[in-house]
Amino acid sequence: MKAKSRNSSIELLRILSMFAIVLHHYALKGTFDWNPYNPKYSGAIKVNLFLHYFGKLGVVLFVMIGAYFLCEKQFNFRRPINLIITTAFYSFGLYLVFKLFDPTGIWGTDSVVRVLLPFPLPSGYWFVYSYIVMLFAMPFLNIIIRNLTRQKLLLLIIGLILLWSFLSIGLQIFDDKPDTFVDSFGYTPTTYFFLIYFVSAYIRKYSGKILNSKGYTMIGAIICVLIAILLSTLAINEKLFNGIADLFDVNSPLVLLTSIFIFSYFKNSHFNSRIINYIAGSMFGVYLIHEDSFVRPFIWQNIFSSNLYAGSGTQYFLFGLLCTSIVFIITVLIDIMTRRIIFNNLLNSITRIVSNFLEKCTKI
Repeated sequence: MKAKSRNSSIELLRILSMFAIVLHHYALKGTFDWNPYNPKYSGAIKVNLFLHYFGKLGVVLFVMIGAYFLCEKQFNFRRPINLIITTAFYSFGLYLVFKLFDPTGIWGTDSVVRVLLPFPLPSGYWFVYSYIVMLFAMPFLNIIIRNLTRQKLLLLIIGLILLWSFLSIGLQIFDDKPDTFVDSFGYTPTTYFFLIYFVSAYIRKYSGKILNSKGYTMIGAIICVLIAILLSTLAINEKLFNGIADLFDVNSPLVLLTSIFIFSYFKNSHFNSRIINYIAGSMFGVYLIHEDSFVRPFIWQNIFSSNLYAGSGTQYFLFGLLCTSIVFIITVLIDIMTRRIIFNNLLNSITRIVSNFLEKCTKI
């Protein structure tokens, strides 16, 4: 029986999502300091604010793509273990490279305790941690999904959106309530990934007329993006900038709605490209390399200086596209050459050994 080919449209979206994340890091971690608000740089500040939205959109879409496929698969240890080993490979590998060529530039990580405890990683990644937890939670999330009717799953999603989107963002914007915190209601980046998982499962199981239409989903996505652009242009002072930035956080209802429309559009499009499918396999590698704690300041502070182009919103944006394209292409090539060619057999062997061991230990 011929294996079903991967939909390259979704793999293309995976690539675009990671590109959006890298572009967001250009805005977030670059030398241009948008805070405090300076009217002299209003154009660049508004572009920077939109890139906040754009990057969070990339995060939600990337998780949504993975969850869409995972929600109907059987759990195995290979997925989370492979991601853990890949993370350790890049975290230690990049640390050792910087330690070798710039031994005085590694900030405060010479302590063995700091490097190895409470788990052995010199550099941390919040996104990867949350994604790994989601992978381990996958069988339990799938049990919930299988045992809920369409109405009850929708009710669960609405309830979590009210708690982890509207309420948590409201607490950020109106932050003067004493002793009231967003995590009091269960919101963390990790738990929000669970919400994205449920949304993805709903799309896969119960997509209706609107989400199954390329026309409707394109219109919905365009309207959402235009709203984000409009909100970005309203940031004419520091208070408005901070308030709109809260609306553009990863748990924003606008970000989630935009992601649903964009993902559904790409899901409804179908084509096959071996090149796109192959490049998409390096997207976690792109994240792990460019967002490493030691690589990140080297890229956005030492190599590229966004502050030089802050006088013009257009120049600031175009320079960001150029920087992001360079970083993206180089990190894809590094991941292909190192993880997928040179160390491929070694990493796969370690993954297989550890996964088989855990399968035996947890077999009932």
